Amino acid sequence: MSFSIKNHRLFLDGAQVDYRPTPNKSAGTIDPSVLTFHDTAGRLEKGNSVSWLVNPAAKASAQAVIERDGSIAQLAPFNAKCWHAGRSVFQGVSGVNSLGPGIEIVNPGKMEGRPGADFARAWWGQTFSVADYDLEYVSTPEHGSGWWMPYTEEQIEAALGMAIAIVGKYPKIASPQRLTTHWTISPGRKVDTNPLFPLEKIRSRVFGRADPEPIDADDDGDLYVETVTDLNLRRWPSRNDNVIGTLPLGTRCRVIRSGVYADGFPEARWHLVAAILAGEPQEGWVHSGYVTELG
Repeated sequence: MSFSIKNHRLFLDGAQVDYRPTPNKSAGTIDPSVLTFHDTAGRLEKGNSVSWLVNPAAKASAQAVIERDGSIAQLAPFNAKCWHAGRSVFQGVSGVNSLGPGIEIVNPGKMEGRPGADFARAWWGQTFSVADYDLEYVSTPEHGSGWWMPYTEEQIEAALGMAIAIVGKYPKIASPQRLTTHWTISPGRKVDTNPLFPLEKIRSRVFGRADPEPIDADDDGDLYVETVTDLNLRRWPSRNDNVIGTLPLGTRCRVIRSGVYADGFPEARWHLVAAILAGEPQEGWVHSGYVTELG
């Protein structure tokens, strides 16, 4: 697949993708500097989400929708101000609709059901077989606990190809953290994309970087770090406004994985750690410059 953008319209292998204009956008144009991924949190039937997002009653939209088979419908030019983000903040700037396009990926979103169940229930009442759809029960601080449906390989390849084309067209989308998700810009209000979305891999591929590699484990099977100052534990590897809480000086944490990231600052190494925060287990990111590795 080869994606390109001409006059803010998306082309695949030289042909324009299906274009279904939505009325749900504001007047004027934007100069994109952020790309936001979303879930549709709706039915899986092809065309269902597109039909809703071009309906004036929806009062919501996005620039494009990726179906389960990887096919794409574009609903507005990439420099249009679509209504995809709602109340949102990116690096201190409110109103992410004005900062860049949104891409909706067809997915039912968070589903209910006890751990170990054979079926999970979507918000509209439809049940999905855990075995048939490879559903996973996952808990994160940002998403809570629930059943989640993996994205298809076709969806991930389409999302990656589109992101590469968009970043190539709009130079203000200049760092990995400018590829973001709805829950990141609307924390506590939204949980999409779901925890199974491979955002870091997409960021790495788009910006030509190796995937964050796992750290070598020590003899006990784990690597630990200790904070050398009171240190913010963060939801993602960035000094954006994303603090979960503060780890006191001398806190010992188990490293889950590490990687090099940039967010409008010089590149830095970050650790995803498992820690105890206010007496409760908590996962989050810490800057490597403020911890020491324990051998």
